[in-house]
Amino acid sequence: MKRHYSAVIVACCFLIMFVNQGLPSTSFNVWQSYLVRVPGVGDGGVAAVLLVRTAVSFLAIFAVTPYYKRLDLRWGVAGATLLTVAGFALYGLAGDRLWLYCAGSVLTGVGYGLGGVVASTALIGNWFAGDVGTAAGIAGVGSGVAGMLVPLAVAPLVRYASLADAFFVVAAAAAVLGLVMFAFVRSEPQQLGMKPFQVSKKPPRSRRLAAREAAARAFEAPAPLPAGQRRLMGVALALLGADAVSASGYFSVLLSTSGIDLSAAAAVTALLGASLALGKFLSGKLFDIIGTRAASALFFAALVAGAALCAFVGIGGVGVACAAAVLFGAGCSLSTTGLSVWSLELTSPAEKMDTVRDFMIAYAFGGFAFNALPGALKAVTGTYETSFAVFAVGSLVSAALVLFVLSRHERARYRRGGAVPPPAASPSTGSGDYGKGDQHSLLH
Repeated sequence: MKRHYSAVIVACCFLIMFVNQGLPSTSFNVWQSYLVRVPGVGDGGVAAVLLVRTAVSFLAIFAVTPYYKRLDLRWGVAGATLLTVAGFALYGLAGDRLWLYCAGSVLTGVGYGLGGVVASTALIGNWFAGDVGTAAGIAGVGSGVAGMLVPLAVAPLVRYASLADAFFVVAAAAAVLGLVMFAFVRSEPQQLGMKPFQVSKKPPRSRRLAAREAAARAFEAPAPLPAGQRRLMGVALALLGADAVSASGYFSVLLSTSGIDLSAAAAVTALLGASLALGKFLSGKLFDIIGTRAASALFFAALVAGAALCAFVGIGGVGVACAAAVLFGAGCSLSTTGLSVWSLELTSPAEKMDTVRDFMIAYAFGGFAFNALPGALKAVTGTYETSFAVFAVGSLVSAALVLFVLSRHERARYRRGGAVPPPAASPSTGSGDYGKGDQHSLLH
C-alpha cells in the first residue's frame, strides 16, 4: 500500500478539487437555471448568491496561512469540506428564502477558499520531491470533472424529485467523499514513516523532451517582474477572472433564457465542463511544446471566440451554444494552467510564492468585481448576451496585456543573456533537470 501511496495522495487531491472547488463554483451554473425560477429569488437573487460566494471565497484566501498554521492539512481540508457540505444542505433547506441561499454561499465560499487549490497544492508539495506538475495537473481536473458530472445528475434529480432533494443528494455525496479524503489523507509522508516521493529522472530521449528540459531551465533563470508589468498582469488576470468566474457562472442561465430547454442546457453546460477539463491537459502540453507565448495566444483566441459566440446563442440556438461551450471552456483553462505558468516564468525564484499569491488575488478580485455585471446588464438590455459581448472585449484586452508582458519578458531575458537556446542547440546532458518543465501545472 505504501509503495502506491503517491497515487492515493493524487486521488485525494483530485477529490479535494472536485468537492471544494468543483461543486461550489465550476458546476454551480447548472443550479442557476432553476434558481432564477424560484419565487423570491429570480435573476437578482441569483446574482446575490453568486456575489456572496465570490466575495467570501476571495476574503478566505487571505486567511489560508493562519488557518493552516492552527490545523494541519488533513484536519484543515476536513473542516473546509464540512463547510461545503453544510452549505449545500442549507441550499436544500432554503426553499424560497433568499437569505438561506446566501448563508449557504457563505459556507461554500469559505470551503472553496480554504479547501481548494491551495490545500491541494500544499499537500502535493509535501508528498512529492519532484515532478509535482503531473500530480497537480491530475488533481486540478477534479473541478472540471465536477463541471461535467453535476449538470448531468442534477437535471433528472430535479425532474423526478425536487430542487431541494437535488441539493441534499449533492451534500450527501460531498460528505461521503469528504470521509474518504479524511481516511486516506496524511499531511506529510513522515506520518506514515515515509519520505517524499521522488520521480526517477532520466535523460531526454527526443528533441521534444530536450525542448522541455530547455523550458525548465528558463524557469530557473532569475527574471524579476518589473512593477509596471506586474500591474499589467494584475489587470489581465482580473479580466480573466471575470471570464472564468463571472461569465462561466452565468453560462447555463444564458442558455435557458435564450430559448434552449433545460435538458439541452444541462447537456451543453456539461460540454463546457468537459472542454475545460480537456483544456487543462492540452494547454499544459502545448506550453511545453510550442512555448508559453504561442500557447497563451492560442487559448486566448479560443476564449475570445467562445465569449463572442455566447453573444449569439439566441440567434444560433443549440449549435452555436455547443461551439461556444467548447471554445469558451478551452479558453478558461488559462485561469488554471496559464496562471500557474505565468507566475512561474515571470519572476525570480525568490519571488515565486509572492507572485502566485498576487496573481491569485487579482484573479479572484476580477471574479468578484464583475460578478454583478450580467444581472445589471440583463435588467437594462433584457438579455444576458450583452454581458458576454462585454466579456469578449475584456478577454481581448487580457490577451493583449499578457502577450505584451510575455514578449517584453522574453526580450529582457535575451538581453541579459538568459535566452534559452532552441532544442537543436541544446544537447541532452542528463543533468537532472528533466521533469521540471511539468511545473507548468503547479496550481491546478
